[in-house]
Amino acid sequence: MPSLNWTRSNDTSDQELQTLASNIDHGNDGTIHSSGRGRTGSLGVKQPATHLRDISAEVSSTHDLPRPSFGEPIAKTRLPVLHLLTAITALLCLALALAAVVSERISWHLGVDNRQIIVLGFLLSVMNICLGSVTPTLFLHLEARFGSSTLQNYNGILRNQFFSSRLSAVWRLTIGLTLALPLGLSVAYKTFTGGSSAIPVDAAAAIGNSTYYGMFAPPGLQLQGEKTGVSLFSNATLPFAVASSHFYDAESGRYEPPLPTQAKTYGFNILLLNNESSAILDIPQPSYISAVQALLADGESWNISASVYATVATFNHSSSKDKSAYEDYYFSFCEDAQESSGAYTHMSMMNGWSLVLLDHASPGDQSLQYIGLTPDPGINEDPTCDDLLPFARLYDINRQQCNGTWSVTRGGIELVDGFCDGTILPSDQQEVIVHNSLFLGVWYMPSLVEFLGQFATSRNGSEWTSPYTATALAAMVWSRISVLNTPISRNEIDFKAPKELARLTAEKAGLTYQVDDTAQYIRPTLRKSGLLCFILAIQPLLIILALGLTATVFHSAPLSRGFGLVSIMSGIDRDSLDYLAGATLSGKLTKNLRLIMQPTHLDEKDMIEYRLVTPSSRERPMRNARLAPKIVYH
Repeated sequence: MPSLNWTRSNDTSDQELQTLASNIDHGNDGTIHSSGRGRTGSLGVKQPATHLRDISAEVSSTHDLPRPSFGEPIAKTRLPVLHLLTAITALLCLALALAAVVSERISWHLGVDNRQIIVLGFLLSVMNICLGSVTPTLFLHLEARFGSSTLQNYNGILRNQFFSSRLSAVWRLTIGLTLALPLGLSVAYKTFTGGSSAIPVDAAAAIGNSTYYGMFAPPGLQLQGEKTGVSLFSNATLPFAVASSHFYDAESGRYEPPLPTQAKTYGFNILLLNNESSAILDIPQPSYISAVQALLADGESWNISASVYATVATFNHSSSKDKSAYEDYYFSFCEDAQESSGAYTHMSMMNGWSLVLLDHASPGDQSLQYIGLTPDPGINEDPTCDDLLPFARLYDINRQQCNGTWSVTRGGIELVDGFCDGTILPSDQQEVIVHNSLFLGVWYMPSLVEFLGQFATSRNGSEWTSPYTATALAAMVWSRISVLNTPISRNEIDFKAPKELARLTAEKAGLTYQVDDTAQYIRPTLRKSGLLCFILAIQPLLIILALGLTATVFHSAPLSRGFGLVSIMSGIDRDSLDYLAGATLSGKLTKNLRLIMQPTHLDEKDMIEYRLVTPSSRERPMRNARLAPKIVYH
């Protein structure tokens, strides 16, 4: 058998050699074979790749070679570029968020399909990411300067883990708050619903037609009833009656609401000017309103402001100025009415009271109306002029110039603001009142009894008597003219009027006319609240605070934004690593370990040494050392 010489490496054990020998056999050709896997040597022997290497020699030769250094030495800067970019990003997001809330035009465009909420949610998320990239650096500096500087605290801060092992209660609370902050902000900003944003619009361009106003009924009410005006009267006055109805208020002890101290709107065209005067404003043409409603989505509205005409009823004070002259005129008026068909109207209320309405015979001047709640002489008897005199109240009715603002929604139209300056329109615009056949008492007595009858009984002596009466008379005249004389569409050139008014067109009579109005398109958005702006600014403010503290107060702390596993391993005192034995898989320690950071100068290089000590160790310094400025640390 040929001879075989083995050179035994330092790391090859006797057991390995015995195992190798047991796997060798002799072939027929005298060649030595090995049953183990390997490669064939120059002597015809298969040598195992694993067991025949000289491991110790390889390791020794590796130790003898110089090792490259991959660490990047730096000097600590006050404000890293990445932190600066983070702050700029957060401030840009804040600016966009504030613009999405405060800017009327931007918030209006975003106020569709909750896009404003979606955009704000996205920007808050970006700001939260920016905050999350800055706060750990501040927390690490706080722990190094004021905390116990334990390895477990650093680990929990770096991993942002609320349930990190042996994390101190202060940092557990702090991390919990940082995790809860974005959740709280995402809920908080959504509570500011109920706001709106508006932009001006060109009404004529939007509806594709000129804007006309007049004595119109709102959409859906133009053809109600038999063109008597009674149903229109009821629809117009109902909001006023509901808002001013009597009730018992336990706090004030009142049975009815107080009179408004300034002009107040009700329904789609009633404007109570004061406690003695009420105006019924002309409204936009029904086709105009319908065209606007077709443009609106749920929750949207138009606010339309225009200078329009109004039918105004005002209490006449002539009785207090010259009682004798007033009475002379009254008796003349009353006697003429009694002799005219439909000018003197009486209706019994079947409760000891009755309502009497006096006006001029139709066709004739309807600008003066006497009305009174009187003791009832009986169903078949009318009160005499003498009986009526103490109860009759005289009102002037005319057409005046007023201004109104309407809110148009998909559900209807409502007068929201208005005023009248007392300007009485020229005679042509008064003709529909002073030369018209209205027969008001014939058609409106039941409605007037329904509306005013309570002031003879349950609300007798109420301060609302005069406002109710003025509103009733103005609405009565307006509704009657609207159904008798106003064209439903602009295709009707001349309004329907008696022969005395045949010379006037509807526009000259002030029944329908073109107006250059102003309109605002309103959409529901978040409320423009200072508190909402503060909620949006919380995260950027915290970012600026964190960067300010790390750049000034904590600039000398022996760590930077890159503090972590690599920096610790780069400067760790290898003798102190024995404290970590047993945690290779769990990553947990049974006791707290302090991580001491100490700048050192070694081999003409400045570096930071990290050393692990137990809290009971007497070798540890009380505080981590501080960095020298403008020094490059390896």
